Amino acid sequence: MGDVEIREETEKAELETLLASGIFSKAPNLAKLLRYVCDRYWRGELESIKEYSLGVEALGRPQNFDPSSNAIVRVEAHRLREKLRKYYETTGADHKISISLQPGSYIPQFTRLKKLDIPFNTGMISVRQDRRLWVAIFGGLAIAVGVTLILIFAIPRIALRTAVPTTASTAPATPTQVAPGALRGVGILAGYFRKSYIDRMGNLWLGDRYFEFGSAGVNSGPVILGASDPTLFETYRMGDFSYNIPLKPGDYELWLYFVETLFGPGTNAGGGDASRMFQVKVNGRLLLNDFDIISDAGANFTADERVFKDIHPAPDGYLHIAFIRQNDAPLVNAIRVVPSIPGRQLPVRIVAQDTTYTDPQSHLWGPDRFFTGGRMVRRRTPVMGVPDPGLYGGERFGNFTYAIPAAPGKYVVTLHFCEQYFGLETPTGGGGGIGSRVFDVYCNGKTLLQNFDIFKEAGGIRRPVVKTFHGIEPDAQGKIMLRFSPIVNYPLINAIEVHDESKS
Repeated sequence: MGDVEIREETEKAELETLLASGIFSKAPNLAKLLRYVCDRYWRGELESIKEYSLGVEALGRPQNFDPSSNAIVRVEAHRLREKLRKYYETTGADHKISISLQPGSYIPQFTRLKKLDIPFNTGMISVRQDRRLWVAIFGGLAIAVGVTLILIFAIPRIALRTAVPTTASTAPATPTQVAPGALRGVGILAGYFRKSYIDRMGNLWLGDRYFEFGSAGVNSGPVILGASDPTLFETYRMGDFSYNIPLKPGDYELWLYFVETLFGPGTNAGGGDASRMFQVKVNGRLLLNDFDIISDAGANFTADERVFKDIHPAPDGYLHIAFIRQNDAPLVNAIRVVPSIPGRQLPVRIVAQDTTYTDPQSHLWGPDRFFTGGRMVRRRTPVMGVPDPGLYGGERFGNFTYAIPAAPGKYVVTLHFCEQYFGLETPTGGGGGIGSRVFDVYCNGKTLLQNFDIFKEAGGIRRPVVKTFHGIEPDAQGKIMLRFSPIVNYPLINAIEVHDESKS
């Protein structure tokens, strides 16, 4: 039986213990609600754990049940949360795991409870119990000492006779030891039930693994804004948890993916900034402190990505990532560890298109991402006479912003523009010419381009303009924020490249 099956059997046993405890004897609806969400969770039918289905299938409401005008599900879910909280603070405090419903969600959370260290002088242990306890302790110490002496004197002789070699998997960890099954880069979708997923750039993501503690969940509700790929933000792991990822020695950059859907405007829990704050440590080193997803992303239901360079596995061959509660349970949606070069972040290349593009230098440009606002369109007529015509096969236009993740350092930002609408005297063109499209471009609040007119700068239509800016530094949220602000008609962008020019 695998780890997943063992964990599920433990969870099911906890549910039956809970239901048999009597806490729902006067609240049968809460028992029905809890069993329903748990059953759907184990079946992997998380999309069915919605307010309407809970009302009709779990609470027996008619088919015309309207959650927007009838709050019965929200009310009962609140009562259930309180029942579960009180149970695990009292009767169930010594259980192996607990069951809960997080505010704003109906997905059950199964959290492994940590064992409590009970002090000897609590006033709850009798003198006779104290005596037995001390006898047991000293007896155990005596046995331990005896076993140690046997190991010291007997094992070397046995080893000499049998000449059995020690393998890396059984030997003590050393600074050069590589964890069994060590990887050269990996992507993990936290809380993801399926085996793997291929994203829009062709990257392989594995289902949730290498974790300790916490519980899985699925996001539901509005579309996640700014998501590089929506699937990366559909699931999460929440609680006090860690990931121990086996890695081969080398230099890596670490990407963490977050979205806040449980707190903030439009959620049942309400709140907003400072509702959830936590720490992230890697191999004991603090990466994020007082981390607030809403504050970092600028809003809830908005994708937030953070990147860190110069990441290395610990001496035991694992990358240890700990998520530590401050004022509410930490969460993460996805983790990616990518081989890199010392001291520099790998380039970020974006084309305003829905597919990848490989340029003549074999550089891979990813599809449009990290944006909020604006609209993407394809441009069918090729731009001629340029080394990389594929960069101009699409554009984003409107009033929009890009929040490109960047680790501390200095970067070169290159912007690619081409006017393919104004100046074209056809039914599909906008006519006009100079002055038809004028806009500003800002980076982290500083002006990069003012009263910028692509047509004027290029000297005509379908003539690319490339603007390069050095010494760009990310803001306090680890982003290079590019804001395109209209003056006359809409700004546009065809492609963006961010390259680390920090001294290694």
